Amino acid sequence: MKAFVVPGRWVIIVTMMALIISCARLPVIKPVDPEAMQDTRERCRRPFLDSSYRFIHAIEVSFPGGRKGTVVGITLVDPSEKTVHSVIMTIEGFVLFDARYEKEVRVNRALPPFNAEQFAGYMMDDVRLMFLAPEGKLADAGVLADGSTACRYHGNKGTTVDVVVHKDDSWNIETYSNSNELLRKIRVVEVRNGIPNMVELHGFGFREYTLRLKLISAEAVSPRVNQAPPGDIPEDEE
Repeated sequence: MKAFVVPGRWVIIVTMMALIISCARLPVIKPVDPEAMQDTRERCRRPFLDSSYRFIHAIEVSFPGGRKGTVVGITLVDPSEKTVHSVIMTIEGFVLFDARYEKEVRVNRALPPFNAEQFAGYMMDDVRLMFLAPEGKLADAGVLADGSTACRYHGNKGTTVDVVVHKDDSWNIETYSNSNELLRKIRVVEVRNGIPNMVELHGFGFREYTLRLKLISAEAVSPRVNQAPPGDIPEDEE
């Protein structure tokens, strides 16, 4: 059988084309007039809390292979202190996972399958991404091709976070790797009084999963509620 040999120059061309195709591109953010920049930045903050809240969600979890489950999530968020306290329990009220983020993640309780390696870190990253403004540096702000407002933040770990607020006031939050690979996408499909009523979170790559959060209740609370002892989610303020 006659061997097929690719000339050297074609090897280089094919390799370069493969690299170009494999390099993901971030969505293009078009600049706005300088007079509109402040309004653009403020609109990008619409998805994030500016006061402490307690949320209760019904959470549908989907993994590759068709595995699904439903749990209840209770989340306390304090944007002034940038703290998050998250509890996941069964519908019957049995606590499966309890963790708090305050500069670092502290796990108070984790039962299978929520005790998997690095689960707590990913879980708390997801919660912070949903409710707290990105901590990275604002690198760009403007509009996308469809007219949505967009702000881009560069994090300390080489990641990029895009906050996209659509004309109907719904929004997306997307996290990209340092090679512009999409890692997470949060899509808010229903907003009532500024609070997301339905949220979809998709994780991509080697840890693919989907969370669908249906809001049961959202209650403004005083910051001191967020200082509750580990494992304790107070039901009422005194």
